[in-house]
Amino acid sequence: MAEKKFFSFLNKFKWFEKLKKIKHFEIILVVILACLVLLIWFADFGDDKTTSSNSNKTYSSSSLSQYTQELESRLESVLGNIDGAGKVNVMITFDGNSEVILATTTDEKVTSNSTTSSGGTVNESKTETVSVEPVLITGNGTTTPIIIMEKMPNIKGVIVIAEGANDVRVKLDLLKAVQALLTVTSSQVEIFKGN
Repeated sequence: MAEKKFFSFLNKFKWFEKLKKIKHFEIILVVILACLVLLIWFADFGDDKTTSSNSNKTYSSSSLSQYTQELESRLESVLGNIDGAGKVNVMITFDGNSEVILATTTDEKVTSNSTTSSGGTVNESKTETVSVEPVLITGNGTTTPIIIMEKMPNIKGVIVIAEGANDVRVKLDLLKAVQALLTVTSSQVEIFKGN
């Protein structure tokens, strides 16, 4: 029903009547509209003076700590289901801190000066000033920056302590599982027998 209303609205325009004569017009129209939606979705909005850009900042360690605890907990749960592994404890260390990418505005100002010397020579100089500021949101009495994305650091090492790690097959299964889940090399993983 909505489609009929839409096309009846477009029928009021002469250019639309000409477009309707094109074979498979509806399919072409849908593809064009889909492309426009995708362009709008991924577009970088802003005018000539102010644009959006990214700024990398070091983020608090509480986020990394929370991420580490969740990752270790999920890994312990999965590894504990391996046949013969028994109770499993995991510790993960990272290479550095997490980083966040903040939404920023960039303001560019260009000033031009031209002077003419007594000999008739024109000297032109341009001064360009760029200032980058984070985009802030104020609510409930607090001001916070808009975070676009948070990058977690690379995994430095993984220690797995499992009750069944004295069995070579179990130890190999644990190693393969950790490598598959965390995309780390075998030199980054140590597996020990627990109590």
